[in-house]
Amino acid sequence: MNAATRHWVSRLVRLSASLAMALWITAGPARAAEWRGLVIGIDAYENVGPLQGAVNDAKDIAATLSAAGVEDITTLYDGAATRNAVLTAWQDLIERSGPDDVLVLSYAGHGAQEAEWQAGSEQDGLDEVFLLAGFGMSAPQNGERIRDDDLNRMLAAAANRSVLVLADSCHSGTMTRSIDPRITRLGTRIVGLPPIEDDVLRSAPVHPVLASSGEGLPEAQDMPNVVYVGATVDGQVIPELVIGGEPRGALSWAFARGVEGRADLDRDGGISMEELSLFLKETVRVATEGRQTPSLTIGGGSRSAVLPKAETDLFADGSPVLTISASTAEAGPVLSRLAQSHSDRLQHVEDSQSDLFWDVETADVLTRFGDVVLEGRARTADDFAGVVTKWLLLAELYSLARDLPPIEGEVRPSVGHIREGSALSVGLTPAQDGYMAVIALEADGSLRVLAPDKGADPLGRDTKAIAGKAYGLNLKAGQPFGADHVLLIQSEKPMTALLSVLTALQGKPLDPVLLPRISDLIAKSASGLGVAAVYTQPAG
Repeated sequence: MNAATRHWVSRLVRLSASLAMALWITAGPARAAEWRGLVIGIDAYENVGPLQGAVNDAKDIAATLSAAGVEDITTLYDGAATRNAVLTAWQDLIERSGPDDVLVLSYAGHGAQEAEWQAGSEQDGLDEVFLLAGFGMSAPQNGERIRDDDLNRMLAAAANRSVLVLADSCHSGTMTRSIDPRITRLGTRIVGLPPIEDDVLRSAPVHPVLASSGEGLPEAQDMPNVVYVGATVDGQVIPELVIGGEPRGALSWAFARGVEGRADLDRDGGISMEELSLFLKETVRVATEGRQTPSLTIGGGSRSAVLPKAETDLFADGSPVLTISASTAEAGPVLSRLAQSHSDRLQHVEDSQSDLFWDVETADVLTRFGDVVLEGRARTADDFAGVVTKWLLLAELYSLARDLPPIEGEVRPSVGHIREGSALSVGLTPAQDGYMAVIALEADGSLRVLAPDKGADPLGRDTKAIAGKAYGLNLKAGQPFGADHVLLIQSEKPMTALLSVLTALQGKPLDPVLLPRISDLIAKSASGLGVAAVYTQPAG
């Protein structure tokens, strides 16, 4: 846990009686709901591959809920998270709670799939499973898992109580983009299971919390008392990432930051499910450079749920620091000098898990995610410095964007690298009206102003951003290959000074001397900010 977390001051946003009634559209007296949590995180698996960030996730969520005023929190980490412990803790939580209370069930760890127990109950013929610390393929260890039917019965046992489920694991799918082997990869939160033989759960005594739930239960998403937040949509495998210097899951990290208050987009003192959905989608997309898209399902279609939040922004990140490294020791002095020129923003490290890794032999630049962000063109120190300058600006923009209404970004096709000559589209959709500027930061660090474009639109219609209407670009993948970023800046007033500076840089690499000026002008102008990353590669 970092220093910022340790110094959090626990404060609860006390909801008014009218807000309390609006929490989940339930009958009963108007009283401020009590929030209670069961938080599970497992890294140390006994018989399957370990993880590195799940316990970090669980501790962060527990600390964030505590900072928001939640006093009743049960935590189960690693070996303490047995099947019996999870079910018993959930039963105890239900028994301590009242019908107006809100229960949080958070799980960070491995997911898996197994053949469905009841034929025809699943469209794909597979049940989803959460694996607990002691899980193994042989009996009795194979009983250390929570099946989706178990989860549904746990949720049904909490009827008349609102439940928020946060599941930071994945169950099936493939990587949206492959991870380059030159980058040391953290684990993924999925385990492939062969058919389970001699399954002890088929004959084990039924735990009391599962016994009274009845047959024919609806899925979690069909229960009107349940909000389900999953780490990813079906078909994506999510890697663990290094965020803030620690292995993490992007969903848990984003959820904790949202509860701190960043998901309170309209600043009304509460976080609605609509706000949470938009915040998580955009925050996870940006944090993973488009690798991961979370899912959020609100039971019964209700969007009335409101989360508690801390009254102040308790997670002070400070200025973002970018780390750089290279494949050869000979490049060390060059990187050290580069870091010194941005002494408070850039750090030279001896680790391929740095934010930017320069493969000197191939002239490639890679990120800590295992993506090639400039292919074959970082031949000199100046070439690499151009990429670094671009990513320093991106780091500033991502930091700035967290305090602004998000602008939804979408890239199609959304899976994999887009090959040379292939068509692609980029859409950026603001939540409010305003003036706009759209720029492209190309893979090598060059800048292009896309809007306003007086040549293409002399009437200036492309200077306006309209709420709910996407600014769309139809493009083709071309050189330089790697990662291009399209940025939409929205403002309540025309951005004359900013556009003057950007236009002067048209088609040129970003000037590091001008970086503070550009960042300052964007910070002063922006009322909304959106970024979409496009990854391209040569044909063949």
